[in-house]
Amino acid sequence: MPKCQLAYGDLFFEDIGAGVPIIFLHPPGMGRKVFHYQRALSNKYRVILPDLSGHGDSTALSSSVSIKKYADEILQLINSLGVEKVVLCGYSSGGSIAQEFALTYPGRSAAVILSGGFAKVESPALKYEHLLGMYFVKNSPNILAKVIATAHTHEQVFRLELINHMLKAHRGTWFHFYQESLNYSCLKRLKDLSVPLLLIYGSRDFINQHLRTYERVLGECKSVLIQKVSHQVPVKKWLEFNNEVSHFLDNLNLQR
Repeated sequence: MPKCQLAYGDLFFEDIGAGVPIIFLHPPGMGRKVFHYQRALSNKYRVILPDLSGHGDSTALSSSVSIKKYADEILQLINSLGVEKVVLCGYSSGGSIAQEFALTYPGRSAAVILSGGFAKVESPALKYEHLLGMYFVKNSPNILAKVIATAHTHEQVFRLELINHMLKAHRGTWFHFYQESLNYSCLKRLKDLSVPLLLIYGSRDFINQHLRTYERVLGECKSVLIQKVSHQVPVKKWLEFNNEVSHFLDNLNLQR
């Protein structure tokens, strides 16, 4: 598998398919394995699945963790691939990295897709979820990995794959990624987002209330509510998710 050399180690990633490049950005701890079902999009697009530093099979380990630093890692990755513009698809807190990249490097961004995304942690429930994650990373990472994996799938093989991949994450990085996500906000800059945006939420997900923030700041924006699912849309409703991504990108008529 290919690797991108950073100053503090190698960034491991998968690069499959051809066409418009889409980089999928994972939440704290999960790594690229959470996008197992998005590999199917490689029949139309170039699907790039990195393990961010401190996660999965990446040897890169930074002494500091921040959303901005993760965005810079993605910039180094696409530079190493010789890619001019990418679509950024962020799941949950991975959406913070997608937004940061598009706001910081608009000339390198083709579009942003957020699944369960937020510009700022605004609900008490989402704040509590972050704090709970931080507590369990410090005290019971094995339990946290099992809980998260079970929430994503009941398929035993896939569940074990997710657990094993999460437990490769550096504990300090995992903790600080949660912390950075909790404190991150791009609200003041959100109006400067200059690329097409697609928001995808599960109808049962309390995070979908953050859609109102995007509508308030950006006015009318493209959003999709996937029925009968909570937060884990890319896994539990992957066919619907992949179809929405494909439909959105096809309508944009992006160049490779």
